[in-house]
Amino acid sequence: MRTVSASGVRAASIESREQVTAALAGDARLSEWTVRGDEPGFLELEREPVICILAWPEVWREKQRLAPHLIRARSGNYTLILVGRADELADAPVDELDDASVRMTVLTVPTSPAALVIALRARGEADRRTLELADLELSLERARYENDMLIDVGRALSRQRDVNALFGMILRRAREVTGADAGSVYVVEGDDDAAGQDGRPPTPRLLRFIESQNDSIAIESTGFTMPVSPASIVGACVLAKDTISIPDLYRLDAPGTGNNPWSFVHDRSFDQRHRYQTRSMITVPMISARDQVIGVIQLINKRARGVTRLIAPSDFDEKVLPFDDVSTEYASTLASQAGIALENAMLYDEVRTLFEGFVKASVTAIEARDPTTSGHSERVASLTVELAAVADRETTGTYAGYALTTDDRKQLEYAALLHDFGKVGVREHVLVKAMKLYEHDRAIIQSRFDFIRKSMETERLERKVRYLAEASRDSMTAALEGVDGDIGARLEELDDIVAFILQANQPTVLEQGGFERIQEIAARTFASPSGEQRPYLTRDEANALQISRGSLTEGERLEIESHVVHTYNFLRQIPWGRTFRSVPEIAGAHHEKLDGTGYPRGRLAIDIPPGARMMTISDIFDALTASDRPYKKAVPVPKALDILASEVQRAKLDKELFDMFVSAKVWERALKRA
Repeated sequence: MRTVSASGVRAASIESREQVTAALAGDARLSEWTVRGDEPGFLELEREPVICILAWPEVWREKQRLAPHLIRARSGNYTLILVGRADELADAPVDELDDASVRMTVLTVPTSPAALVIALRARGEADRRTLELADLELSLERARYENDMLIDVGRALSRQRDVNALFGMILRRAREVTGADAGSVYVVEGDDDAAGQDGRPPTPRLLRFIESQNDSIAIESTGFTMPVSPASIVGACVLAKDTISIPDLYRLDAPGTGNNPWSFVHDRSFDQRHRYQTRSMITVPMISARDQVIGVIQLINKRARGVTRLIAPSDFDEKVLPFDDVSTEYASTLASQAGIALENAMLYDEVRTLFEGFVKASVTAIEARDPTTSGHSERVASLTVELAAVADRETTGTYAGYALTTDDRKQLEYAALLHDFGKVGVREHVLVKAMKLYEHDRAIIQSRFDFIRKSMETERLERKVRYLAEASRDSMTAALEGVDGDIGARLEELDDIVAFILQANQPTVLEQGGFERIQEIAARTFASPSGEQRPYLTRDEANALQISRGSLTEGERLEIESHVVHTYNFLRQIPWGRTFRSVPEIAGAHHEKLDGTGYPRGRLAIDIPPGARMMTISDIFDALTASDRPYKKAVPVPKALDILASEVQRAKLDKELFDMFVSAKVWERALKRA
């Protein structure tokens, strides 16, 4: 018996696929469902976002026919509904359908339209909630991923000190978190917003293009500048200190109207030249801790999910999306991090430049005090850094674990450049002493012997006058000849003494007997103008001339050696920070020897830093081979290496480092580096 329902549709039992289709078309309560597929044995119904597959026994009993429906059901967006009479469902292949990934239920027929409405609504609502929950979980997981990415980006940005590398990292990370296909980064130069500050005249602000990236096309970007003005999108971003988001540059309204309040006119010359379309765009300012815009990130073409490149012209219509609020928020957050990181990197760069200037000025001060060693500090620094680089590559021996980071390299370079800075605390005349006698002492001795010569010549004249007055004519000639012979011999001896003293003044080893002759000369006396007997050489002069090696007396040598203490004490006063905190220690140990015979502290090998050991070899090598020392000739490299080798054999220098120095020909590498 049939009755009429409130909806105007005659109530009847529903069992077949055709009856379900008729109910969907005739019952307003089912109008929210649409038929996506209608084939013998199954119906595919949709009420977005839910999709239900109703399968009758002729489908769910056949594995081959059921298989494609199971695949779709496993995807998560489909629910499989097995339709059948109670006795048919009793024989359903439960074991084959026992899969937790498949959303599945049953519909027993015959059923009423009301029961069908309830069943579909219940299934649809449950599936909708399941899908919403899945979307929420996916969004939550995405948010976690993106937040973790932002944290990782922040850490990476804070660690990066190279300004140029930082720009590339900022742009790459911004594109990652927003899904942008391309982008550019700019830096703001000038300070016309700081007019009158510190009495400095303002300089016009400019935007300098730094780098661009594009996943879809290969482009060569070249640097350029443009004024900060509202005529460009990046200029307007700087002036507004705010993000500018444009959903589609190709659909901008006329300037100043609709969706174009900025009055932008999109220049498509780049797009036409590269067959690319700049559609969606966000431009985000990088703001420093002092609330100044120091750069701009411009991101182009947010790709749809799963899209990796934009190739065909249709891709820009179908696969490019506007940057949504989430992308804009992430880009703004990253830009804030980038602004602080960029400011820190710029400040670090300024500090590094300041440090470099200080070190160079210090080296200049050293060389001004001791011009005879001009270039020594730079050469020692090059040799030491190159030797450290060789040690860094060692895979065996003591230095297999030695690692040379960028900061370590710079620390070693600073220590080597400043290793002789303590010479500013040594008296200048001691530093530049080229001969055993100071020039003024040599001049005094020369004047003294000139006086002795004059005295002898005066004595000759006085004796001749006396003979002329007293001697007879017959004996006069013989007497005068005797005076000339005597005084002449003494003058020749005097000239020989002067020549010997000048030779002994050279910083070379005296021949056998040389010291005794100096003592013998010093024991001689002459009469001063006052009649007082004075020595040919004073005790200090004689001691200086008897220096066995080099040109320095013991006291002067100790004074020179004190420069290491001055270096350490001076460098210790500088706040090097944790990065370069070992500079004083390395520089202050470059004259220590492994056997404890070095100075100033007589350290043993275990207490000498590796950097100082390297510098010791480099310092000795350069001192031997340098051609700028006026008191000695440059030693050939083979001879210098022999001298170093003898020091190694006496356990004074590090053998492994010396072997590296020789095998890698560090001096040649350092010369190329310079």
